[in-house]
Amino acid sequence: VHKITVRYIFRNNSPKDIDALVEFPLPDLEGIRVFVSPVGVPDEKRLNFVDFKATCDGKPVRTRMEARGFLKGRDVTPLLHAAGLPVSVQYGTILSAIRNLTPTKRKELEKEGLIEQIDTNMWAAGWIERIKFYWRQHFPAHSNVTLVQTYRPSVGGGYFDKGMDDGTLPVKDFCAGTEALRSIAELKQTAHPDTTGMTINEREIDFILTTGNNWSGPIRHFRLLVKSDSAQDIVLTCMPGLKRIGPTRYELSRTNFHPSSDLKLLILQPNRQTNASK
Repeated sequence: VHKITVRYIFRNNSPKDIDALVEFPLPDLEGIRVFVSPVGVPDEKRLNFVDFKATCDGKPVRTRMEARGFLKGRDVTPLLHAAGLPVSVQYGTILSAIRNLTPTKRKELEKEGLIEQIDTNMWAAGWIERIKFYWRQHFPAHSNVTLVQTYRPSVGGGYFDKGMDDGTLPVKDFCAGTEALRSIAELKQTAHPDTTGMTINEREIDFILTTGNNWSGPIRHFRLLVKSDSAQDIVLTCMPGLKRIGPTRYELSRTNFHPSSDLKLLILQPNRQTNASK
């Protein structure tokens, strides 16, 4: 939940050097979801708010960042700019910009579905923000190139409280089986709720894998390593094969891997009061 590190080894099998555009997309940020659930954005005040960095064979790479807005599959970036709105769906940024619009302009944008009024003097972005980092990369003939990217993810959130059911609703999209549901029930019983009744925090992390299908052939060697903060944490995903190899470490390995879907992880963590008391 704190940092994602991605290490690629690319091989140019051709007899000629190749200079290509490399793009690294981040998962979509949905404006409404950012408003209604506590999505943790690392640093709202910076353009590169995920602190994305890249290296090639150990040397820093200068990257560029592009952010665009989409609504129902249509690029609405020019409409946002024309209205004086940022592409960013981060709540503090967009709410201030919407409040600066005239009531007439707000009504117009509401009708188009670009903004949604949540409450009196409260609005949220109706579009999806798509961000990618990109750069030109040199791939020498018959050679390997090692690219490493690191960034701080935007982590989706939510929580369980003492009044909730067995937890099947929040975890149904992460293929939680009987054993996982039993662990969740046990964690709820042992966790000490805070003043709001919260016992377990939800930490949802997405990662785009399907772009690997654009390469020449499958991913020959794929390894996923997940590190949780505590042995009490519960790690869930629909990607089969992720095994616990230590108190806070989970691993999955594949060969000749064609990703059929992107990666979605859910890490359930007892609240900090629980951690502090043990």
